[in-house]
Amino acid sequence: MEEKGEREASELQKNISDIFQILRDKATIAISLEQYRAAFEAFSDLVEQPVDGNVQALTIGELEAEWVIPDNAMPGRAILYFHSGTYLCGSPTTDRAAVARLAELSRTRVLQIDYRLAPEHPFPAALEDGVAAYHWLLSQGYASQQIGLVGAGAGGGLVLGVLQSLREQAIPLPVVVACFSPLLDLTSASLRAKAHVATDIVLSSSLLEFAASHYCQPGAVSNPRVSPLYAESLHGFTPLLLIVGQNELLHDDLQQFEARARSQGVRTHGVTWGEMYHGWQLFPQACKCADLALDQVAAYFDKYFKRGRQQVLPG
Repeated sequence: MEEKGEREASELQKNISDIFQILRDKATIAISLEQYRAAFEAFSDLVEQPVDGNVQALTIGELEAEWVIPDNAMPGRAILYFHSGTYLCGSPTTDRAAVARLAELSRTRVLQIDYRLAPEHPFPAALEDGVAAYHWLLSQGYASQQIGLVGAGAGGGLVLGVLQSLREQAIPLPVVVACFSPLLDLTSASLRAKAHVATDIVLSSSLLEFAASHYCQPGAVSNPRVSPLYAESLHGFTPLLLIVGQNELLHDDLQQFEARARSQGVRTHGVTWGEMYHGWQLFPQACKCADLALDQVAAYFDKYFKRGRQQVLPG
């Protein structure tokens, strides 16, 4: 007998598929930015939002942001979160339900930033916003050993770009990182060759190619801060938790990136969720697997936060 939760998850999956079907069937040249953003807005409307009382708006320089603070927040800990949206769409509102659940499960306050979107603000604007937000956390007294980074989709790609920038600046890296289905390779040849095209109900090669063409100049698409799969060196990276759905267009890229990171001595843990589609973790109220995946991140972070706390406590 089908459980209510399973039935709701099935209905949610159908609704998501219907929203993106019109875009998945189009060639890249036929997609408009207005259509794309309208579809993403409809996708976002499916997400139930948490109580506003747990959310505190703030401004970091000119960057809008918000704290999502659980009642059980541990002092001194912070997660910097980068929302989904293929660099063209989205806001903290889009991922807030998942962020609120992650905050509760991890007992950690989460800082979401409303990073600048392309094409109005192309690469490297969003990356610069992410680096600025991390510097702000350090300036507020958060130790790097008590900061974690999380990103979903484009946000996952930004997290990996931010790590590269911080390492280049010799800034202490966060203690731990998690990426849900990060955008790792936006080069045209790769997008056209991707597997799992038939099983991904959200993304298509044409959609990703459309996003890439609006996010950066053609000559920058293989820049490792745009396509982290092209980073020559991952040495010194923070421990990585990499999560993807089995049916996702991005599945093989993540496995390739994980293997490269591991071969260069990076502590990585890759997880593939069977039958899952892009963005499933954004729906913890309707999808049990979303709640379990967020709990997986919380447990992974707790381990490294505890280790990091030993380093910052006075001896």
